[in-house]
Amino acid sequence: MRTVAEQNLTRIPVANLLRIAFYAGDLLDELEDCEVFRDEGAAFEHILQAMLARAGERIRLRGFERGYSSEEEITARPHGRLLLAKSISTCAIPTMRLACAFDEFGADTPHNRVLKAAARHLTRACSESDQHDSLHALVREMREVTDVRLSRRLIASLPRSIATRRYRVVRFIARLIVDAGQPDERLGDEWARRLVQDEVKMRKVFERFVLRFAREHSPDGCAVSAQRCHWAGAKQSRVPGLQTDVTIERAGHARIIECKYTAAVLVPGRHERPTYKPGHLFQLFGYLSRAHARYGARHRIDGVLLYPAVGDSLEDTITLGGFSCKVAQLGLAEPWSTLTARLREIAFA
Repeated sequence: MRTVAEQNLTRIPVANLLRIAFYAGDLLDELEDCEVFRDEGAAFEHILQAMLARAGERIRLRGFERGYSSEEEITARPHGRLLLAKSISTCAIPTMRLACAFDEFGADTPHNRVLKAAARHLTRACSESDQHDSLHALVREMREVTDVRLSRRLIASLPRSIATRRYRVVRFIARLIVDAGQPDERLGDEWARRLVQDEVKMRKVFERFVLRFAREHSPDGCAVSAQRCHWAGAKQSRVPGLQTDVTIERAGHARIIECKYTAAVLVPGRHERPTYKPGHLFQLFGYLSRAHARYGARHRIDGVLLYPAVGDSLEDTITLGGFSCKVAQLGLAEPWSTLTARLREIAFA
């Protein structure tokens, strides 16, 4: 039996995988109005260029991050902290000059260095695109920012705060450039192949994507969370707790979505009749039972077992111990508008 990774290898657009990966890491409004995503066949480097150009324009309009950076200078008018050892080693003293160090306030910050490096990399990667001129202009505008070479260590060292949240697209694209190397279409496919073949990572990505997409697009009055609960009366040291993938609460209604990144929705049962996986059903029933114990008769409680699909998808309605449930598949190879409409229907209809 083929795995989901083997089925997804050539059938999920790279653009869809980028969106899913972004939602799994951060909720990015920039994805919704990025023009290149209207073309599902866009090349990998064009997708990155369009996303970075859009993010860079938003950062530029709001103002580039500014902060203090350390500078060193050999000058006849020293200021800041004197560097005597360097003054002696460079023979600056006989020329009536001294080496000094000082802090300069400006746009030469770590995040801006990464933004400039990513923009320069993508302009070199593809010179024939609608976004090339925008990125080239961005690089010219950041002439006071130090040129650096992208690396995993550099990206990992970037400070995280509310003030740097607007650079999250830049951080993601920079990581992608480092991981994929030269971001041409072939390596874009290689990045996608590595992602979908790592089923452990894709399971987590799929779960986080569904949760964060539902949280971002939930209607008014809905609360979306990954809810933790424990068995009543159980000793916590012996019995593990429970955590749903997605719990959607609204007035008088709670829906629990359990995400399963697996190829086999059905398994052979007695007399070779295919059935749903018992373990998946029991797990969802456990969540529903705890939700019923929590809410009681005040809430209508139902559940969804959600699987990925790359072709024809199924939807079935079943009953588990009195709870109405759906078994559904989400077509990850569908056009993005169709995929998201389907996910909204599963989560909120």
